[in-house]
Amino acid sequence: MLIDTAADYAEEGKINEAVAEYRKALAELDRIEVENPDRVGTTEFSTVNNKRAYIDAAVDSLLLKQAQQNARAVAITDTTELEKRYARLKGRDVPEGRPAEDRQPPAAARPAAPEAPAPVRPAAAESAERAEIKALLAADPRDRRARLRLVLADLHDKDYAAAKLTLRELLAEKPNDAAALNMRAAVETEEGDYKAAERTLDQSIQSNPRSYYAYYNMARLFIRTRGASGK
Repeated sequence: MLIDTAADYAEEGKINEAVAEYRKALAELDRIEVENPDRVGTTEFSTVNNKRAYIDAAVDSLLLKQAQQNARAVAITDTTELEKRYARLKGRDVPEGRPAEDRQPPAAARPAAPEAPAPVRPAAAESAERAEIKALLAADPRDRRARLRLVLADLHDKDYAAAKLTLRELLAEKPNDAAALNMRAAVETEEGDYKAAERTLDQSIQSNPRSYYAYYNMARLFIRTRGASGK
């Protein structure tokens, strides 16, 4: 969900917001690694590693794009200031030869992993989540992100009928919405309607071939339905 939100921001040209969401996603991946140290080296963890690589590449691309936009907006003949600005965005040291006050203190290649939150959200946090979603929808009933969050909350609570109702509205507005299709497949899977889930994921792959979520979800569905038998 965080990656989807970041991609939406990027499409809208909101680079700072997109980078912020991608960094939240990295924090979630860090949490997963901290909570599952015995599984980090297994093949099943490759999806987590792939997501991390995808996010790193996306953030680099967005920051470079922002630097290029800033360069076009200001007429300059010396790129020194642009280089320093981009270095700050990336959290890197300013190259040697720059004034001492512009240099960033040495930093590790990756920031330290944040403290892992509790693996299970307490009931109070869940209520706060729903309260926030309700407030967002009261302000704008067509808020796509808020409705997707509502579907996720309903899925978590196993209220599949409510989740499907919201998804029906989202897909009526945009039939090939990748996030909505993947979440509909998740609902269908939880209901045990594996054929319907497979058709939904096929639709998502055909209409959004560059989005890798449906491919992963299809693989997980195959493992769930056919892995045990090997068929």
